Order: sequence, then C-alpha cells, then structure tokens
Amino acid sequence: MLFVFCAAACAGVWALVRFSDLRRTRLIQSATNLSGVTNTSTADAWARAAEKVKEARTETGGAETPPELKHYNERYWFLATQVAEIEKHNVHTCQDFLDLAAMIQRGEVISVPFVTDSYVLFGIGQRADDAEFSRFEDEESTEPQPPDAHDQQKLLRDYEALQALAKNFGGRSYDLNNPSDRQALRINMLSSLRPEAFKILEEVAAAYHRQFDRPLPVSSLIRPEQYQHALRRVNRNAVLIESPPHSTGLAFDIDYRYMSGPEQTFVMTELARLKKEGRIEVIRERNANYHVFAFINGIRPPDDLIAASLEKAGAPPPEEAHHAAPKAAKVKQKSKSKSSKARRAPARKRRR
Repeated sequence: MLFVFCAAACAGVWALVRFSDLRRTRLIQSATNLSGVTNTSTADAWARAAEKVKEARTETGGAETPPELKHYNERYWFLATQVAEIEKHNVHTCQDFLDLAAMIQRGEVISVPFVTDSYVLFGIGQRADDAEFSRFEDEESTEPQPPDAHDQQKLLRDYEALQALAKNFGGRSYDLNNPSDRQALRINMLSSLRPEAFKILEEVAAAYHRQFDRPLPVSSLIRPEQYQHALRRVNRNAVLIESPPHSTGLAFDIDYRYMSGPEQTFVMTELARLKKEGRIEVIRERNANYHVFAFINGIRPPDDLIAASLEKAGAPPPEEAHHAAPKAAKVKQKSKSKSSKARRAPARKRRR
C-alpha cells in the first residue's frame, strides 16, 4: 500500500509539472502566433530550449558568489543606485499595461524574441491574467484622487495606443474582447526591454552559450507597477518603491535554478566584469535569480547622487537612523541595569 501511495503521489507530481509545461507552451504558442509553420516552429524551439535549460548537468563543483553580486554594507545602496540612474536620465516608469502599450508604440522599449540560440524567455508573464485592460490604481492609497483633464487625455491616448498595438503586434492581431487574446497580448508586452538592457542581455547570453552550449534562461523583463503589485503577492523580491527598476525596462532577471556550480560561477563572473566596468548594477537574489540593471550610457551614477537617492529607495531619513541607534543602546543599558539589580537582590537577602 505504501508503494502504491508513493507511486500515485509521484504520478500526481509528474502530471502537475507536465500540465504546467503544456499550459506554458500553449501560452507561448498563443503569444507567438505568427502563422502556419512559423508558429509551430517557434513553439517547438521554445520547448526544446526549455528542456535544455532543465536537463541534468554533468558539471560538478560549487558556485562562489563574487563580492560584486553581494549586498552592500548599506543595505539600500543597491536600490538607490538604480533610482539614481532613473533620476539622472528622467527615465519613464510604466504604471500599467496601457502605459506599456504607449511605450512600445513610441519605440522606448523593443520586443524581445521568446527564444534564440543563446537565450530563452523562461517564465515571463506567469502572473499575466485575462482581465480587461484598465488604469492602475494603488490599492494601498487611501487618498481620493480628483479627476484630472490631463490624466483623462493621457488615458485616451494610451488606450488608442493599445488598440493600435492589438491590431498588429509581433505579426498577429489580438481581439481585446477575447480573454485568451488579452492574456496572450499581456505576455507578449511583458517580453519587452529597453535597447540598452537588451544589449547587455545578448552579451551575457552569447558568452554563456559559447561556454556551455545552452540557452540562458531569462525569467523577467519589463514589469509595469500594476503587474509588480500582483507579483508581490508571491514574490517578496518584487519591490514596491516609487520607481521600481523593472518598471523602467532597464532591468532583467536571469534564472539560475537549473545551473550547475560552474555555470553559476561563469555567469556571475561575466556579470561582475560588467559591473566593474560600470555598465550595470547586479545582485544575486535568494529566489534563484540574478537581477541585472543596465545603465543607459554605460556609466554608473556618481556616489553623491546615489546617496541622495537613498530615501527614495526606502531608506529611513538620516535623523531617524541617527535616533534609532541611541534608543537601542538605551534599551540595552536599561536591560543591563535590571539584570544587575536582579543579581544583587538575592545577595541582600542572603545577608539578612
């Protein structure tokens, strides 16, 4: 009975994994529905690349994280560096899918192919739903927003951009009244990136492919704040600061879950080199991703601008940080004083 139970459990897990893979493949087929053989070829190429990513490794050895991919002593410095770049170049951050459609139409971000010889989009749009497109409203905001004529005009322009995009995006059209088409369009839109970041992605992917003959798995590209909030419910690394890096189109994630130790070391070495050259900011995240942020001109923001961006990155104001330390010390001293009295009390009792 135990054997039968274990066999049934294993079969259930296999079926679930297989179902997820098939569902993902169908979504890819829908999102990349070009025509006839081309569509089938694209979906098959993605499936082969995904299997290549997940196949068993023969390379042995552990991975060593270089200092360039670790957190700074100032925990908010990593985010502040990206915020500083956004502030420096006044980079637009997209709020929702309507906003993203307008960015695509303006050519600010480019469509990234789902699969090439050197990389594969592996997990893009997993939280994409089939809801109707709407303007993003922060659920945490309690302040009522008065109607604004400028906002209304922008909404109309953005919706017109979405309609134009739906007519012809990636070689196919999408029916905005069809839930499946809306979901496929969202996945396709999330497969976008700014050219500066795409250049970095291609460089790292080409080096990885040459070394290991495998496609680099890329798990995230641009993410509107609307999508970021949905993702936050299942991924605590999805930051909700005023200017989330992924909402700029300058950030992407590399998935290292299936990589061997030598593969991880190679990719991290490449990323560390790019960081030392001042072209990117990068960190190794605990959820099996390397978060990469490309600097627009390949030049790291100056430290004074990064320091000025700490509060916008979520760091407490300097005066709060200054008061926190003495308060902690005072509590510690008070505790120590109570402990001393506790030790002296029995002594007095014994003397009596």
